[in-house]
Amino acid sequence: MSKVAKKRKTPHSLLVLDAETFKTNEYITSTDPSNALILPAKKKKKLRKSDTAASSEIPPEKKINRKKKEKYENRLKQKLEKVSKTKQKELKKLTERKQKKETRESLFESLAQYQLDSSSLKKLTSSSHMQDKEKLEKVETEKNQNFPSKLRSLTGKQLKQANEKVIAQQNYYETDSESEEEDSKMQILDEVKQEEIPEIEIVSQNFKEKMKEENEKRRKEESLKKKQLDEAYEKFMATLEKIKGSTIGVERTHELQAQRSKLPIFAEEQPIVEAINENSVVIVHGETGSGKTTQIPQFLYEAGYTSNGHLIGITEPRRVAAISMARRVGEELNQPEIVSYQIRFEGNRTDATKILFMTDGVLLKELQMDIQLAKYSVIIIDEAHERSMYSDVLIGLLSRICMLRAQQGFPLKLIIMSATLRVEDFTQKRLFPSTIPKLISVESRQFPVTIHFERRTPVDYLEAAYKKVCKIHEKLPEGAILVFLTGQLEVRKFMQWAMSRYSMRKSKKGERKRQKMLIKHSNEVKQVVDVEEFGVSDSLANFDDTKPRNSDLPANDSEDRTANLDEDGVLGYEFEDDLEDELFENNLPPPPAEIAPLYCLPLYSLLSSEKQRRVFEPVPDGCRLCVVATNVAETSLTIPNIRYVVDTGKEKRREHDPITGVSQFNVGWASQASAGQRSGRAGRVREGHAYRLYSSAVFEEFAKFSQPEILNKPVEQLVLHLKSMNIVKVANFPFPTVPNLDQIEDAEKKLIRLGALEMNVKNKQKEARITQLGRTLSMFPLSPQFAKILVMANQHKLLPYAVCLVSILSVREPMISVVSIRGMDSADTQQKMAEMLKQRRSWCGLGQGRRLGDLMVLLRAIGAADFEQMNQNECEKLGLRFKAMQEIRKMRRQLVNLINASCSLKEDLAIDTKMAPPTEEQAKMLRQILVACLSDQIAKRVDRSIANEEIPKGAYQSQKLEGHIFIDATSILYQEEPDFVLYQEIVQVQNRKCMQTVCAVEQEWLPKLAESYCNFQVVEDLEPKYDSKIGKVVQKCKVTFSERAWPLGEADRPMENNILLYKHFAKFLLSGKICPKLEKYTPLLLASPATMTKQWAHLQKRTEALINALVEYEVTSFEKLVEIWKKKSDFLLEEFQMWLPQKLHDQVHLEWPPI
Repeated sequence: MSKVAKKRKTPHSLLVLDAETFKTNEYITSTDPSNALILPAKKKKKLRKSDTAASSEIPPEKKINRKKKEKYENRLKQKLEKVSKTKQKELKKLTERKQKKETRESLFESLAQYQLDSSSLKKLTSSSHMQDKEKLEKVETEKNQNFPSKLRSLTGKQLKQANEKVIAQQNYYETDSESEEEDSKMQILDEVKQEEIPEIEIVSQNFKEKMKEENEKRRKEESLKKKQLDEAYEKFMATLEKIKGSTIGVERTHELQAQRSKLPIFAEEQPIVEAINENSVVIVHGETGSGKTTQIPQFLYEAGYTSNGHLIGITEPRRVAAISMARRVGEELNQPEIVSYQIRFEGNRTDATKILFMTDGVLLKELQMDIQLAKYSVIIIDEAHERSMYSDVLIGLLSRICMLRAQQGFPLKLIIMSATLRVEDFTQKRLFPSTIPKLISVESRQFPVTIHFERRTPVDYLEAAYKKVCKIHEKLPEGAILVFLTGQLEVRKFMQWAMSRYSMRKSKKGERKRQKMLIKHSNEVKQVVDVEEFGVSDSLANFDDTKPRNSDLPANDSEDRTANLDEDGVLGYEFEDDLEDELFENNLPPPPAEIAPLYCLPLYSLLSSEKQRRVFEPVPDGCRLCVVATNVAETSLTIPNIRYVVDTGKEKRREHDPITGVSQFNVGWASQASAGQRSGRAGRVREGHAYRLYSSAVFEEFAKFSQPEILNKPVEQLVLHLKSMNIVKVANFPFPTVPNLDQIEDAEKKLIRLGALEMNVKNKQKEARITQLGRTLSMFPLSPQFAKILVMANQHKLLPYAVCLVSILSVREPMISVVSIRGMDSADTQQKMAEMLKQRRSWCGLGQGRRLGDLMVLLRAIGAADFEQMNQNECEKLGLRFKAMQEIRKMRRQLVNLINASCSLKEDLAIDTKMAPPTEEQAKMLRQILVACLSDQIAKRVDRSIANEEIPKGAYQSQKLEGHIFIDATSILYQEEPDFVLYQEIVQVQNRKCMQTVCAVEQEWLPKLAESYCNFQVVEDLEPKYDSKIGKVVQKCKVTFSERAWPLGEADRPMENNILLYKHFAKFLLSGKICPKLEKYTPLLLASPATMTKQWAHLQKRTEALINALVEYEVTSFEKLVEIWKKKSDFLLEEFQMWLPQKLHDQVHLEWPPI
């Protein structure tokens, strides 16, 4: 058969030859034997493609049932079994491409429903290519309008390969075998395709329906979600409206508004308020000077958080900050009457108060009365980075109160403000398990602060600070100076040096007023008296001398107050004359002739509020302000116009050992965070400078943050407060920093011995729960030991003395230290000290007053201050610190009001300004009450005669502290050295530990008054006896005191409650020892009373009956027996008659009960 050039367009195209075509074919000749015109050909009956498709195609509208579908599937399966794996893969790929194509078409159809029409699209401008250059439109061949080129299933590489294959086939002439093979292959594929058509259409139809259902489901879910969000938002706004009302407008002056606008936090008002609205807990981090303390309360006030009658509460760790911030916010709001403060003994809170600044202890006390703080809409914990003990407790409590009020639909907003980046302590899961606090950071200051380190760290930091201030004042431009020192004496010394160097010279015209002010201020500085420590170097090296010098300042900023005393009790060391003026004039270069005076102001916690506020007042004209402060100015206050900061890097910390109970003031390096806070005080008005008097290498050795106070303070009062709030397991309380478990356990043991807690067993676990006495003690703002003094004093009608005594012991440094008194010279100083000691000895008197010791002196001191009507000059003459006397008076008033309100007394208690000193009997009872309440603070004198080692004179031994302790040299009992003494605290002074505020204790009191601290061992050889004074059966015991087992000899102690106790009580009842009226029947008894304690006593009916009656009613004392007889007069009558003959029964019946 001749070859015919043809191109197959379809797999089943047939070659049809007619006569005309055959004639024109150049390959056919006239002699060809197979000429179609000669021999007619037999044609195969083949169906055209169109016919085949028509016959096999199923109309889409025709429904295919399950049986037909199965036939299709079986037929397809049979076909596929005959096809090779390669062909099956090709078929599978073809099917997948068709499915993808149909899927895309359905997606485009669904998307087309949401597409804008062309006219709308032309009006829009794409924002993604607004700045792009115009590109030439790509010309595409065979462009499909429905499917852009970017969405075609074939990539560019595949299209190129396909085009190349088409071009190669145009010049290809296939052979017969290849043609037949290709025909068969295409035929099979075509048949398979034909079989796939119904299935693909079914799948496509099902996919469309499924997509439609999913779209419908998604729309419903979105609408439901939107509805839920709207409902939640409406509910949230309705809940928020309970504490947040309409906004409040505030009218401020232009000057005040301009000052506020310069603060970094001012621009963050809207984000801060929105964050507080949307979150229950917000943490605001802003360094010192950002304005967070003064501005955030104003933001919330204007936002309406007080419109519904609620309060905005702000807690401050220090009283100075609470007072000053309340005054400042009131001024900025132009409504001082709505901003108040409340501290321990002072406050100006009224019914009109909307914003309340208070100390953290005040809010903690309010929590005891109202655990949900229903009066408040917002609580702000300021200066949280200082980690005071009560602020940590407040954060733990408020973290749970916020959750509780949120569940009740009455939210409470908690804002924690910190000046350091250590916010991890407040965001931990332990504190906020169900919410994540919102964190907001605010920029710190507007002007940069340059930090200057020393090349070498000076040894005498006080001298270095003075030199640095002199250089700043003489060489640098104007600007106030802030100096950080450690204690009040250092502040006083520094001010004396500065005032002597930069004193007033001849007054010029127009400066007379300023001169008078400075002279008055200078006189006030000279009158400052030290009450904290003693002993500072009285000499300084030359101004230009850079060599380090050994400082005369002790490590603890205090002189050795245990030096030997002479017969008058005056310290026997020499004092140097106060010659600062001469020293500076001779050793330091004179200041410039026209140098301005230095207006020095002190700032420390013991300073009165009036004098503390002077740092905010205007400075006299022509003077430079120099504030000499302790760390009270570190974070609590922002002093205006400070440009230069001189940081010694030192701070004084009160360190308490929870195990030994020893407290001591130590001067040490501050933390890096504290150094940053101090530097942050500069740069408020212009570029500032911070001069750190230590090297950068020393700074790197600083601790990053200060230790939280809760780790370094007694926690007995804290544990009792938490127990009173029904927090049984204090260790599980959400503290930001969990205290030591041993510290908590030791506090619970002390409270159990005090009677405030009792150990119970619940679910096979021991729990220390609060007692009724403990709840009474928790009502007072005192330590539990001092609160128990009030409770016991009330039982013995000593409440006025107890209130006065507790107030004195709760206030720091009520009397001026004897060693801090100075005269004109050494002889004058010793004379004044001797006069002070003589006066104090005259106050304590003799007898029981003398044995009461330093406490008697304190009581008489308060009486003297009351008699002088709290006159400042008279108090200083008596050696009393005037500010302390004022605090004692306020605390007495607070305690009196609290007792009258909570206790039902026959007569209301009042402060008697003419209270007489306690009598001998009253002084003795006060001593006994102190022993019962402060049993853990009793020390014993070491007997030097029996000691193997050399013992210092006057050495004592405490219950837990290793080593020897001593009575303070200024104590009244210093020379008497009683065998047992009671002290208020132990303070480290140089190389000795000294007991302060001491009174004498009698040894025989301890087994009765401090029973929980005693160990009793029964003396087996001695029989028990009945003590008619206490109405109980007692037995002899060997007694030792404390864990050190100090021997106290033998003492009678009530028997333990067991069956033996009932037997002995019955024996003494029958013998007439308990009831003397029954003694006449003792000789007439049928058996001896001693048979009650015999081992065979239970064999007799009368002994068994008597013991069973006593056990049934738990009668072990005469008091209990009388109580039962008042309720049941015939109690024990029948049992006693069993011990008598029948003839005496009627007589006993008439005399019963025998009381």
